[in-house]
Amino acid sequence: MDRILQPMIRQNGRYVAVSLEEAFRLVAEHLGGLSENDCLVMTSGDYSNEELYMMQRLARAGLHTNALGSFDYYRRGTAFFIDKNDIVPFAELFSSGYFFCIFDENVQAPSQDLVRKIVESSKETPHYFFNTPETLNIVDYAAFFRSINCYLIRHDLAKGIYVNGLGKNYDEYKKHILGDDYDALLSANRLKDGNIALFATMLLEAQAPVILVWERLLDARGVIELENLCMLLDIQAKPASGFLCLKAELNSQGLYDMGIFPDVCVGGRPMDEKSCQLLRDIFQKEVTTTPVDIPVRLDKHDFQGCLVFNSTGVALPADVLGQVRDCAFSVLHTARWDGVSADFDMLLPAALPDEVHGTFTDSTRVPHTSVPAANNPLPLDNLQQLSRMSELLGLSPLEDSSQIFLEYVSFFQGGCRSELRHFFR
Repeated sequence: MDRILQPMIRQNGRYVAVSLEEAFRLVAEHLGGLSENDCLVMTSGDYSNEELYMMQRLARAGLHTNALGSFDYYRRGTAFFIDKNDIVPFAELFSSGYFFCIFDENVQAPSQDLVRKIVESSKETPHYFFNTPETLNIVDYAAFFRSINCYLIRHDLAKGIYVNGLGKNYDEYKKHILGDDYDALLSANRLKDGNIALFATMLLEAQAPVILVWERLLDARGVIELENLCMLLDIQAKPASGFLCLKAELNSQGLYDMGIFPDVCVGGRPMDEKSCQLLRDIFQKEVTTTPVDIPVRLDKHDFQGCLVFNSTGVALPADVLGQVRDCAFSVLHTARWDGVSADFDMLLPAALPDEVHGTFTDSTRVPHTSVPAANNPLPLDNLQQLSRMSELLGLSPLEDSSQIFLEYVSFFQGGCRSELRHFFR
């Protein structure tokens, strides 16, 4: 695929080059004039926190849309946003007493490779790898975790601070899970009660157990039941124990931290009135925060405009491509020409992740500063492009990564936000 170094607009079935200023003017003209929430803005997880922050700023305050989504969590909900206090830090893994590993052997990714090396280097620590000839083979993790939870509650093995008061909604959760068809949960993975009993015993007897999961193997219910399991066993309240969901894309966690969801504000806060007011105060402009059900709108091909950020060329969902074809105006921000570009009205050149300076957040929600490993061949980097488009839509220019960092950290609040944590669901 050829590198895109300048904007291109589709005219009479072919792309012709235009200037950056002309491209930005067209974005402001065609997308900035749409009605509220009529423009879909989607991104991959391969952008820095600063770039993602500027995307949601451009969308909510410039394009009057809260229809923000990502390909990494497309149609998967927001259950994957986990409070940092419940995640086992990388450093604590070296002190863990037992590793329960749910990895995807078909995937090579930095997050999974790093954790695998930690597990392999901890030679004295026992480990359990799922889906081997000697271990449990699981295809439905939501059913698996829920079957364990059902077993623990039915046999009065759930103990600790969460069951005894710290966990909210436990009585309601217990009532529902005791009404489950336990045999149906077992059959989802072709298991027997003895399999669950044996695995539950391993968990109960393990000192400082950690459950390590390649997140892509879980659906939203699987994440929820994993959290419930850890609360039932009281393990995330102890050092070097709990769970860690390993993120897929380079900055998948940043998608949550920068609010690339209709119901999530910057900092991972719920989109409540306090968050909405904070957006207005910081942007000094009215913002659109009206709830949007993106999948429902996509099923109806209901968006009039699309702005897609996809620098590394992540495969786009079929229904998003269908919406692109039906849009009055669609824009793709990408680094290289790919097979779907012909469906977009305009292409904007993107800098690649290793060409930008900024921060990326790892699976444990720890940010890391990235220094460019390669030269950016574009006249304007991604932040400068986002800043210029924002400026044409009435926002103040903001393109320095350090200034953007200082602005978005004002959304983050210290403390454990106990009113939002430890809910059995």
